[in-house]
Amino acid sequence: MVSSVSVSGPNDRPLLARAYRLVNVGGGEYAFTDLRETSLGGVQTRQFRFFTPVKRERMRLPTSLPEFAELRHVANLSDSPVTVAAAIGGHWTEHNLAAITHVAACNFRCSYCYVDYRHLAGRDSFVAAADAVVDDFVALRGMALETGRKLSLLRVSGGEPLLAPSLVIEIYRVLVERGLLPSVVLKVESNLSALPYAWGQGSVRLAAPERDWLRRIKLHTTLHHPPGSGNWPAIRDGIAFALELGFDVFPAVGATDWTPLQLETLFDELTRISTGLPRRLAVRPFHLDYPALADRRRLPRPAESEAPSAVWEKILRRRLGVDYLERPRHLIPLT
Repeated sequence: MVSSVSVSGPNDRPLLARAYRLVNVGGGEYAFTDLRETSLGGVQTRQFRFFTPVKRERMRLPTSLPEFAELRHVANLSDSPVTVAAAIGGHWTEHNLAAITHVAACNFRCSYCYVDYRHLAGRDSFVAAADAVVDDFVALRGMALETGRKLSLLRVSGGEPLLAPSLVIEIYRVLVERGLLPSVVLKVESNLSALPYAWGQGSVRLAAPERDWLRRIKLHTTLHHPPGSGNWPAIRDGIAFALELGFDVFPAVGATDWTPLQLETLFDELTRISTGLPRRLAVRPFHLDYPALADRRRLPRPAESEAPSAVWEKILRRRLGVDYLERPRHLIPLT
């Protein structure tokens, strides 16, 4: 597939090139953070930790659903269980468990990342191939089932997983080969800025039937840097390239310090890429209390009328005549 998006060379973005080399070990293997060496919760093995997406006590709620809609300006949208249910059936509450694996490097150092910086630079890492990742996931599914829980969400995070787009494709191939797709959804969390470069550097080759796979991969991207920032052009190009490839993209704003002007500009930027993206955007309060954030930037809690989601709703009403999260994000077509 030929892209119209430009791909920066390694001399233009040295941190990106270094992170790419750290993750892509070669020979079909990739570097992951050994989760036993982290302070992250729910660690089950060095490869995976368990995470419960929707937690009422933490105000992580699927606020695109009617029963939670009145909380959409004060809760952190966590709609993974909803998108999983839409993909494989059942009620969202049946899919409220994820197994997350973390690649071992990132090309960003965002101040509110919940992963310690040393784990964004290849420290405490180990090497594994896609089939080993799925082996561990399947073992965890069996363990979860013994305790009465259904594990249907395999989440690839980081670090920056799309430093290695071939890893994502290979995991999906293994899920296909093992007949797991009727009961498993693959989700990727990415800043998307690395995708054009990594795709150009790698050797991803998709057969014609495999190109449809990308439309089934849920690609959630938090826009860490607003329009006008130095990193925005790379993020914008990454979003456009992900849609060009065919990923099912769900963007989010993950901070409370975006100005109304930046959100207004974001509407224009997203609309130019795809008319469906502005209505897919999740604007989170993002008030996190992970221990790793204790010595980093703390964002203020705005009044509800000043919340970024309230500002975004005003923009949507004025520009499109719709409310924020009027329809669940997965029901908004990407055009």
